[in-house]
Amino acid sequence: MAPDEDRLIQIFFDLVAINAISKQEKPVADYIRKFLGYLDIEATEDQTGEKINGTTGNIIAKITQGGQTNIPGFSFAAHMDTVKATQGIQPQIKHGTIYSDGNTILGADNRAGIAMILYLVENLKKNNLAHLPFEIIFTVGEETGLYGSTNLNLNLVQSRLAYILDSSADPGYFVYSAPWAMDFEIEFLGKASHAAVNPEKGINALSMAGDLIQNFKVGKIDSHTTINFGKISGGEASNVIPSRIILSGEIRSFYQKNIDKYHAELVTQLQRIQTKFNGKYNLRSESAFPGFVLDRESEAIQRLSECMKSVGLDPHPIRYHGGSDANVLNNRGIVAIDLGIGAKNPHGFDEHIKIQDMIDIVRLIHQLVLIS
Repeated sequence: MAPDEDRLIQIFFDLVAINAISKQEKPVADYIRKFLGYLDIEATEDQTGEKINGTTGNIIAKITQGGQTNIPGFSFAAHMDTVKATQGIQPQIKHGTIYSDGNTILGADNRAGIAMILYLVENLKKNNLAHLPFEIIFTVGEETGLYGSTNLNLNLVQSRLAYILDSSADPGYFVYSAPWAMDFEIEFLGKASHAAVNPEKGINALSMAGDLIQNFKVGKIDSHTTINFGKISGGEASNVIPSRIILSGEIRSFYQKNIDKYHAELVTQLQRIQTKFNGKYNLRSESAFPGFVLDRESEAIQRLSECMKSVGLDPHPIRYHGGSDANVLNNRGIVAIDLGIGAKNPHGFDEHIKIQDMIDIVRLIHQLVLIS
């Protein structure tokens, strides 16, 4: 299959022009419904939007041919939200690569994934090409909490294998393992006092937080684990000893036991600080998302690798330190493989994607739907 480059770019430009951040994805959902409607494909929306106070739910559609009635063996998925607004975007093509003009993100994360899936469906239908039955899934709220995949109505999805077009890795790379993550928030409680008149009567909550920051290691802890302090807030005025400081962060690891280990060390440090300063602390910890490890010898990965080779891509299974819909779906009974699509510097105003990478992925997913 030789993709129509101009048509693929047109669909992508249409999508990035839609301003729809997390939980505000209805305009993208409407575009998808209209696009599929022209091809006589019915799209279904689940109730996720109501559950998360968003404007739309996840969009699901079955792509069959003629009188096909067998259950789709797999799905293609992408998320509809962007991490930042794309309002006023001016996409530009420079030397075969698509950028914004630098005043907005490009939105390739993940509108490029949507564009490639929709292009595939349109090409199959308009040219009446023979293909295996499959499903397409477009989720909401991925960027702010994986809300769409967490609340996806699995009764509306028949397949139990999903190829997710969302990784920033190059085409040919795919994620076989991703980490578990735990978010934590620490409330340090001291005692307010005038910093100049009665400093000895106060307990400085900021000093308590500073002690932890200085003595609890963050960054890359080992080859499997990272820890980060991401936000600190509190205090009243420069002449008041702060009585309350909030510090938040995360522990992320490819092994749950490592998260448990470092969380226990965090508690030990907090107990030491509480005694040292005669203050108090409250620690709130919760799972951000689950991790997964896929069997690289599985039939799904073997077929993916074969299809990659057939379109000239070199298969590269990787461990990816980020979280995605694949984390959730792999823990909800759907084998989810996140494919590298080449969308570089996601979330930044210098985000970009090569047109050739988009073409390569379209060729790959077309190969995956061919009747073997």
